[in-house]
Amino acid sequence: MVLTSRSVAGFRPLVNRFMLDACPKVCDSNRMKIALTLTDQSFADTKSVGIFNVSLGLVRGLMQCPEEAELHVLGNRECADYFADRPANMHLHLTDRDVPRRFARVWWDQVGLPRYLRRMQADWALLPKGFPPYFPRLGRTKLACYLHDVNWEYYEQRGRQEGTPFPRHQLLYFRTLGLRCLRVADLVLTSTAFNCERFAAHVPQARVERVGIGFDDPPQPHTESRGRDVLFYASPYPHKLTRLGLARLGRWLDVSPHADGVRVHVLGGLPPGAVLPGPRWVHHGRLPKEDMRRLMQETCRVSVYFSEYEGFGMPPVESLRAGLPCVSSLLPPLAENIPARYLFRNEDEADFLRVMDAAYTAETVECPVYPSWREVAQRVLLAMRRCK
Repeated sequence: MVLTSRSVAGFRPLVNRFMLDACPKVCDSNRMKIALTLTDQSFADTKSVGIFNVSLGLVRGLMQCPEEAELHVLGNRECADYFADRPANMHLHLTDRDVPRRFARVWWDQVGLPRYLRRMQADWALLPKGFPPYFPRLGRTKLACYLHDVNWEYYEQRGRQEGTPFPRHQLLYFRTLGLRCLRVADLVLTSTAFNCERFAAHVPQARVERVGIGFDDPPQPHTESRGRDVLFYASPYPHKLTRLGLARLGRWLDVSPHADGVRVHVLGGLPPGAVLPGPRWVHHGRLPKEDMRRLMQETCRVSVYFSEYEGFGMPPVESLRAGLPCVSSLLPPLAENIPARYLFRNEDEADFLRVMDAAYTAETVECPVYPSWREVAQRVLLAMRRCK
């Protein structure tokens, strides 16, 4: 089912009447009618690969639960190809406009989206990015928000000392919506026990369920035939500690007996003013999926992930599932998802060098078992049924 409108801002009465006629008002008594929105995400050029994968994965998982969920996905024209072969329990509603940005995005979040959801009259509205409209007023529809962290908390604390890369009004906007989510959502979904603790510190009465994050592709084996290089995850955002990571890896290249001739592949943007130390460092920025696969499964022997704050920690998990050990900062959410043998203390250079050498010379990769998206979707549906 495809719904088009000439204007995202208008949602003229004719379009609304069509939508009401096209969408059943009453579901089978054993199935929940769920409206999930992807309209604010770009599927051609996303800044957040983690949220992008989580959103698509959650939809795929719910599509595999036809006996439990009638799924209505509100999407933009960029996402249509991802759901070309959708099952009967999944209905796709598309706007014919580009992904809203800047003030158009604010308008859509606060006005356009609630209009759509009220017209849909679903049992649940599920927001995979976690930020609800400030005045939901969704009628009979309950609100579930998949909130991934309280990153604004970290930057508020840091900003009092060093400043942040975010304009004050942007930080305030996301802080306000994050707290609004915890206060008004009938159900808050998240991925780690660490997030549950942080949410409770702000809004103790919030109903929070830890459902995790799923993975559908099978994990790849670690092979001795892979290359000798190192993959380093970089970011311009201060909480990723890219400058510290460059310094620590440079030190490892200088002192480790295993680092002779090893190159470091830097994936991601660099902080302002940061430069790579020398010719052994290769900057890739962003990579197509196939190039990324080749780098992780053929070129590199270990990956490195520095961070000072995480809600889940997607890159280390994706590395492990690609058969690539990932040496990572010791943070509570990473300790939930990454084997202890790969974790180092940020403040201890010797600890990093020890963990790095051990991971680089290991003959096997320890990869935990992570849930599938169908399992995550079933946890979501169970949490919804528990909400009275």
